[in-house]
Amino acid sequence: MKKESIRLTLVQILTGGILGFVGGWFCLFVFEDFIWGILIGARINHGFWVGLFLLIALGVTYGVVVAGASVGMRFVSLKFGVDVPLKRLCSGAFLGPPAVVGLLALLNVPWEIFGKPNLILALVIPVLKTLAYVVSLPMRGWVSLGLPVEIWYILAIPIGAILAYRIAPVEDSEDGVDKNKSVEGFFDNQVREVN
Repeated sequence: MKKESIRLTLVQILTGGILGFVGGWFCLFVFEDFIWGILIGARINHGFWVGLFLLIALGVTYGVVVAGASVGMRFVSLKFGVDVPLKRLCSGAFLGPPAVVGLLALLNVPWEIFGKPNLILALVIPVLKTLAYVVSLPMRGWVSLGLPVEIWYILAIPIGAILAYRIAPVEDSEDGVDKNKSVEGFFDNQVREVN
């Protein structure tokens, strides 16, 4: 059971990471080199239109990356005999990169913004500092080694998707998913086979 589960998880992370990365580079090429470089060029210089175009480009790129990684991960899951709801994969993949942003934000929290410490802040801030340090410790080590932070963003999408469908409960009636072919059914059957 554990061997098959670990294999499925690693293949999902690899597939989701590669498809998300390829989707992001494709959108970068389309928006930056083709639309902005050739079609628009120097015609738009006003800040509002530039900002609007950047917002559209960011939204489309994020959507393509999340959808591509999720569909690829679902395809891999079906090859392993596991039916994972696409909606759960997409929601988890969507929330993965913001979690990385949160971890990066914990690296340099300006604690002085809380002002002069009164009694409550004098007790709470050291606890919050310690928690922030412990939670961001893997990221601190990664950054101190000079490794590219972008790898965290690439891996956050498939890892977030996996956490979303493994942690959230599966209902029998949801999307008409057969319990024996669902994620929990797969792992329950593996446990039964071991016993």
